[in-house]
Amino acid sequence: MKILAIALALTMVLSVAATAGQNPNVKCAVHVDGHNAKRSCTNLPVIEDCTGVVTTWGTYSFDAMPTFFDLYGITGAEYSMTWPAWTYSATWTNCSDLVIGAIVNPGDAISHTWTVCQIQYAVICGWAWLYADGPGMLCMVPHAGTGFIGVVDCEFQPDVPMCFFCAGVYGDVGDDPCEPTATEASTWGGIKGMFK
Repeated sequence: MKILAIALALTMVLSVAATAGQNPNVKCAVHVDGHNAKRSCTNLPVIEDCTGVVTTWGTYSFDAMPTFFDLYGITGAEYSMTWPAWTYSATWTNCSDLVIGAIVNPGDAISHTWTVCQIQYAVICGWAWLYADGPGMLCMVPHAGTGFIGVVDCEFQPDVPMCFFCAGVYGDVGDDPCEPTATEASTWGGIKGMFK
């Protein structure tokens, strides 16, 4: 019976992996940069590899940009974003064609879609202009309403990030987007734990 259960669990894990979308290595990070009053969706930073993702910013006024990278292409994205409860809320600018929600307060959720697949290494979904009262970390987390965090590929299949990288501002140091970071215990480790 134990061998049958292990075989069934492995079959389920492998079938989920086989149906993964076009972005099996997708990662997400909060890219930070000094606030730019002339920033627009047409002049966002170009990120060509993980070294282009900036996750540490030293000043109190900055733009926080939810970013998915190591992509083939996406037609949608969904997440929430958290940060410390600073005095002021954020001013949000969306860069997708259609959006539900906005990132204004910590924990706010948002869903993006594009009418044409965004085929590029990294997609910045928009930015939140923030003032930090003190050091803090900004992180992308699962959507507060749906519980999903990830992207939808060009074939409309979902992909969940394999790594999450938080940004540190005003004295906190962000995660290194070029280092592997486990998002949760491995699936195989969880399966083995069920039979101990």
